[in-house]
Amino acid sequence: MPNVKAALKVEHVILHDDGKTLIIYGKAADTYIAEGDATIIIDKIKDLRMERLETSNKKVFDHFYNAGDFKYHQICLQCYHKPAKGKANIHAPTDAEANWIAETYGTSVDDIVKMRENNAIFVYRNGDEAVSYVGIHIDGSVGFLYTKPEYRKQGYATKIEDELFKIRKAPIFSQILEDNNASIAMHKKNGWRFNRYKIYWLFNKSF
Repeated sequence: MPNVKAALKVEHVILHDDGKTLIIYGKAADTYIAEGDATIIIDKIKDLRMERLETSNKKVFDHFYNAGDFKYHQICLQCYHKPAKGKANIHAPTDAEANWIAETYGTSVDDIVKMRENNAIFVYRNGDEAVSYVGIHIDGSVGFLYTKPEYRKQGYATKIEDELFKIRKAPIFSQILEDNNASIAMHKKNGWRFNRYKIYWLFNKSF
């Protein structure tokens, strides 16, 4: 799965791997990823202090959800895309644009500046005006996709994603809330392929 491949490319600890069941702790994202046999997974991680748990195993999700170990949960669909060739027409945000991103996304300017330093946030400009932005979450997934209201339904979300594909190496993946029909439709139209399974998130704090 793309999210597992992404986690294995950055700093991580493998807590269990028997060829069928894999449990990873991703240090940068402070996230446990668990795939495989539910009985083994639950036994291995039930006593751990976890801020975030990600799995496609509904039995694992149900166990920890019912146990009340986490404050929040999300159910997402995962999709992936191939890299593209060419020079990308997207840019690191200026300080003023970083303020705009922080305000519209609901995060701090410091977080956006850190993303800029890590080449994880980009803007698409119409002339000199930034009209859309897209970012990479700490787990490696594409997110932070936003277009100014007055520029929506003009193809800018597709344009900025197309440019991002030119600078991102595989795996390029995104996780979309299962009831976000508008986003799902847009991603399908732009060539994203969806997995057959759902991704279950349990967390006590957001990214």
